[in-house]
Amino acid sequence: MALLMKLYDLESRYERNPLETSKRFKDQQLVDYANVLKKWETGELFPGETIIRPKKWWQPFKKPEMFQVPGKQISKSAFDKWYKKRVEVQKLIYVAGGATEDDIWRLPLRRHLDFYQMLHLLNDQFGMFYRAVIQYQQGEVELSPFVVGPSAIYILDWLDGEESIYHIKRSKLWREQPFKASPKNIVNPLISLKRTEDILRLILGSEFMLPIERVVIASQGYFDQMPKETTTTYVSKIDFTEWLRKMNLSAVHTKAFQMRVCEQILKETVSVTFQMALNSQENGRIQK
Repeated sequence: MALLMKLYDLESRYERNPLETSKRFKDQQLVDYANVLKKWETGELFPGETIIRPKKWWQPFKKPEMFQVPGKQISKSAFDKWYKKRVEVQKLIYVAGGATEDDIWRLPLRRHLDFYQMLHLLNDQFGMFYRAVIQYQQGEVELSPFVVGPSAIYILDWLDGEESIYHIKRSKLWREQPFKASPKNIVNPLISLKRTEDILRLILGSEFMLPIERVVIASQGYFDQMPKETTTTYVSKIDFTEWLRKMNLSAVHTKAFQMRVCEQILKETVSVTFQMALNSQENGRIQK
């Protein structure tokens, strides 16, 4: 799972020291996994409980009834799935501006396929920024999702049409042809990708610059009339598995310079607490 470092404009623990915070999170995760795995192996992960049925008011001399509910033992595959969700929640707590585990459900991420693709399919050597917000030219700008790897920054746009064909155009709109629906226009993703690239280059300057690659991904779709000369990578359903494999192979270790790049970006991002974001009339990012 990718190392989630910034979510929207919410305050992130990584803003203080990305390198040390990432090390601390990974160390805590190793300890947590060992403890939880031991509980699963001994059948104590979901222990039973005693339920007491109170006596009725007209039965003063009757003893309360007690029932013992047995514990639940799950398979290893079910445990792995359960633990994956546990880690996801832990990662969200680190970047959710002080939100508790009970508050996480307010984040509208269930509707965002790209968030889950990035988080779960990329490995934890990538620093993940999901729709981070920066102060830019007297206003706030929401950036496209991107990940910072050991050797490059990848700005990603995930197209979620299943079996759709995307007609790439230079204009403001692309044409999407779904498999079982009428064609529709979608906003050219290169517009936001290019804007995000320009802003990142401005933030990083020459001192913290890593190569930047724009990537448009249709993990369940296809592209028509691929440009022969382009600075953008297009990943279709046919290429997706291999592209993902190469991405993860390119990020075997986290580098100190990579974390300094993340730190420089985090310095420029807008940062508010979860409660402030909920109370703001202008902030619709976590109220949708």
